[in-house]
Amino acid sequence: MSVALLAGVPGVGLSSMAEQTRRDLDDDYLLINFGDAMLEQAAAQGLATSRSELASLSRVETRRLQRRAGEYVADKAEGSKVLLTTHLAVRTDAGFLAGLPDAVFHDVNPDLFVLVEASPKTILSRRADADRDYDDVSQHAIEFERDLNRTAAFEYAVEADAPVELVENEDDVDVAAAALTEVLQTGL
Repeated sequence: MSVALLAGVPGVGLSSMAEQTRRDLDDDYLLINFGDAMLEQAAAQGLATSRSELASLSRVETRRLQRRAGEYVADKAEGSKVLLTTHLAVRTDAGFLAGLPDAVFHDVNPDLFVLVEASPKTILSRRADADRDYDDVSQHAIEFERDLNRTAAFEYAVEADAPVELVENEDDVDVAAAALTEVLQTGL
């Protein structure tokens, strides 16, 4: 069917926005969080029990989990329209890695890329208020990660011959979700 890849830096509000968008769309759409799919695989192998623990895995372990999660997404996309949330640059203890290495990218085969962004100040505020354990980083570090995501999105889009859209999630998640819904209905 089709895969719309929704990406943003941690704390941008991607999950909340995607969940609201999924509720606004018809039942043909399946929402998958790539990190959750990786964590499920990691937990089954006894490698990690939380998303924050994924960052400490070796590059080899991370790549294997990414491949398995990519196969899961590809299988689900055979019968459904998939909204896939992910990070295109993944922070690990060893530095940033590509969120979709080549084999995973080709399995997932996105038809549309949507970058979800907010100001670094907004992201820092959301991270401070979140239940999730985020690393303590600066606005400059968030800008750097956002730039990595932007670059990766365009490089992936060129490879897939697919468009890239931008949706801002600065204030109201309902407004951002409505904008995302419109992009998906137009772009897929």
